[in-house]
Amino acid sequence: MISIVIPSFNREHYIAETLQSLIRQTYNDWECIIVDDGSTDDTETVIKRYIDSDSRFHFYKRPSKMLKGANSCRNFGFSKSKGEFIKFLDSDDLLTPDCLEKQVAILKSNQNIKVCFSYGRYFNDSTKNLEEFWSRNKDYSDYLLGHITNQIRWAVSDPLWRKSFFTEVPFTEGLMNSQEWLMHGEALLKLKKEEIYNLQETFTLIRRGNERMSSVRTSFYYRNQRTSRILLMKDVLKKRPASLLSQFQLLKQIFIFTYWVFKTKWGKTEVR
Repeated sequence: MISIVIPSFNREHYIAETLQSLIRQTYNDWECIIVDDGSTDDTETVIKRYIDSDSRFHFYKRPSKMLKGANSCRNFGFSKSKGEFIKFLDSDDLLTPDCLEKQVAILKSNQNIKVCFSYGRYFNDSTKNLEEFWSRNKDYSDYLLGHITNQIRWAVSDPLWRKSFFTEVPFTEGLMNSQEWLMHGEALLKLKKEEIYNLQETFTLIRRGNERMSSVRTSFYYRNQRTSRILLMKDVLKKRPASLLSQFQLLKQIFIFTYWVFKTKWGKTEVR
């Protein structure tokens, strides 16, 4: 079984389309664990319709003792999951109908493979037309270096993981952005190349037109970016080897994001 974990917060206008994309999957052996982060709109009402009609959907509220944020919701959902495989899906993104079938086939074909990566593409929320790829290059000789330098990247919804790969909860709680970047970086430090299958197909459709935290570049945003790089560098130094070039690029980014922390703190906010 595949466990799909979705954090939600005030998504009454989007989450139904996300859940419908799961119902349309050609692979049916899955459970969906939705963890709400304290929504104040009718998100829960929308989700309840799906729970009442399909037993594969499960709904939880983030325990009050846990930090607010998508990372806490993902980790809590991870702790509740029962599947052999796990996928983290954002509450406003969609999966193509063949996503689960094709990715799980790769993981079932070889027990040594720990993750099957795939790729994402934007779609326009108003027209539903597909736009440019969220991903950049779809392959790179050194996945860790490519990830650090942003030459190759994956959205949080792109990979399908073998759950047993994670010996502890996957996400660092308290980070409000760059969380999937850190999680993927930490995973790439541990993964051997033969444990990665890079399926160069597009399965994640990323909504454009919906406001995201990453569209506003504040000092707070850059602090999170810097923190994620510092945490990954600590892992490099303490646990896992990485090339000198990867270490140099991490240090370079730490200094760059430190610069932007102070520039946006005392100057103008960037909007992208």
